Amino acid sequence: MKHFLWAALGRRLLWSMVGLYALALGVQVYAVVATSAARSSVLPENFGNFEHVRTMLPASDPGAPFTFVVVGDPRSKGTFEALAEDINAAKPDFVVILGDWVDAGSTDWHAYYRQECPEYGFTCPVFFTPGNHDVDPKKYDLDAFARDYGPRNFSFVHGDCLFAFISHLDRRFSNRESLDYLRSLAGQDLGKYRRRFVFMHIPPWVSPDIKERHTTDEAELTRIFEDLHIDYAVAADFHGYNQTWLRGVEYLVTGGGGAHLHESMGKQFHHAVALTVGSDMVSERILPVAARFDFGDWLELNSVVRIGPMMLAHPVLFAVGNAIMALAVAGLFRKRTGGS
Repeated sequence: MKHFLWAALGRRLLWSMVGLYALALGVQVYAVVATSAARSSVLPENFGNFEHVRTMLPASDPGAPFTFVVVGDPRSKGTFEALAEDINAAKPDFVVILGDWVDAGSTDWHAYYRQECPEYGFTCPVFFTPGNHDVDPKKYDLDAFARDYGPRNFSFVHGDCLFAFISHLDRRFSNRESLDYLRSLAGQDLGKYRRRFVFMHIPPWVSPDIKERHTTDEAELTRIFEDLHIDYAVAADFHGYNQTWLRGVEYLVTGGGGAHLHESMGKQFHHAVALTVGSDMVSERILPVAARFDFGDWLELNSVVRIGPMMLAHPVLFAVGNAIMALAVAGLFRKRTGGS
């Protein structure tokens, strides 16, 4: 009886090893296929800061109300997909991603994002400001961002309002070009616009209710906003929500798109913000969403940005490792079969 139990246990362990080997092999094959597909993917035509995306903006009556949506730090493994449903339901003229849509600035992280974009279902133009997680001075610099997403400093007019986008990042990058671009707008008659908006990733620190992060140019940046009579300075970086009015400028910080929340300053929540602009008003509507984890997204993400790239970079090493595992399992199987 004892011998029978040990034999049954041995068979179960053997088949468990066979199953684990098959699973590991399957994950590797999936990772290589998923990585190759992601690397060959392209952004949807309505995504990016390119001129052709701006031409997709719907025709607007200067006096009619219209809605757009802003969302920051949307990197997640399921939460932003749920939030995208509410964003689509708001029927925005356009969507602004305020940076940090990937965890790390690398070509494979951006390849994964390109592959995910069609799942969000956005049919309107989608614009971007680069975040500190999206770019890296060595692995994915601002030139790479401009190549894949379009200019980092640009503006357009829609519904008789001015919308300006700038790259405002941490000390690894110079923000001088962005501030100079904002100053160049002073050459226009900005008073003719009913509202003036500026979008960026890292805001100047203006409130004790958000996580403190300073940039060397923040005093200059706030002066530029005031000189240009900017109505809204919209940013992310802080993973939560804050609204601060300072010297005529409304600072709206919305970084609850899906990343872990910064709750050291109080309870926060995942969300986007829909802004409706009328002839003499701006209405803000928060689109809250519960955090959600999607195993499929988690598996795809890790396959595309970790397992697949490692396998493609070291194919011989993985081939030898798989061969050794196969021989070991086959040897145990033969030994077990011969002994029973």
